[in-house]
Amino acid sequence: MYQMMLSDLDETLLIGQHVPVFNQEAIREAKKHGLRFVVATGRSHRMIGDILKEIGTYDMPGEYSICFNGGLVVENKDFKILHFQGLDYKLLKKCFDYGCRENLCMLVFTLDCCYIYNPDEFEVNRKIEQKTPMKVIYDHEIEFLKNESIAKILLVKRDMNYLKKLRDEMYQDIGDQVELTFSSERYLECNAIGINKGVGLKWLADYLNIDINDTIAIGDNYNDVSMIKEAGLGACVSCAHDDIKEISDYICEKNFDEGAVKEVIETFVLKGA
Repeated sequence: MYQMMLSDLDETLLIGQHVPVFNQEAIREAKKHGLRFVVATGRSHRMIGDILKEIGTYDMPGEYSICFNGGLVVENKDFKILHFQGLDYKLLKKCFDYGCRENLCMLVFTLDCCYIYNPDEFEVNRKIEQKTPMKVIYDHEIEFLKNESIAKILLVKRDMNYLKKLRDEMYQDIGDQVELTFSSERYLECNAIGINKGVGLKWLADYLNIDINDTIAIGDNYNDVSMIKEAGLGACVSCAHDDIKEISDYICEKNFDEGAVKEVIETFVLKGA
């Protein structure tokens, strides 16, 4: 019997900024059967409060979230930090310099704030919609972050071929020091080396004494690959890239906005329960 399920947020669990009712109902039913439901996201814990309220785990003891692509694990009660591994400032600066060279919008996340450089109107509005603690910065001053707990930096471009070329260039330079992955068809995400959602899943499973074979993970994009591989059952939504489908144990018939999360819960948790 599966004991824990991790779900990505954007293009997996959510429609817009909300959990659709059909997913809420499926999660509530699964929890009645003993399933622990955990969001696993690239977002900050400061950005998911309303989502946790919709699935019934907000500010609850014994409920958990994995944030910053596995860099942060929190217990939802008071967002108690259980585990954090951030990005060294010198490596942040190297990633930042690539973004400056390419004149990209960049999002730098600390534990408490999102700093938006070379602001893109869409990204600023999205962070407002997500109720993200944020600050827009119009120069390239970054040294004030030297002593902050830096979680990650995103380089933004709505051109995946471009981002893949940039990733390859950065990998040649700092690929042994920074974890580079993609999300939402526009983000090149830079985390501390070795940080990914699969590592977050394993850390939380070990913390809760759950056998990794008794876990499910569902996602849609490249920053979900590690947890799809790590989980006992790895699933992806129907519109996932073909190479993500290839490494998934289960490919949903439905897309995220049609109830892919509900489909996995009904198929592997509730069926025969």
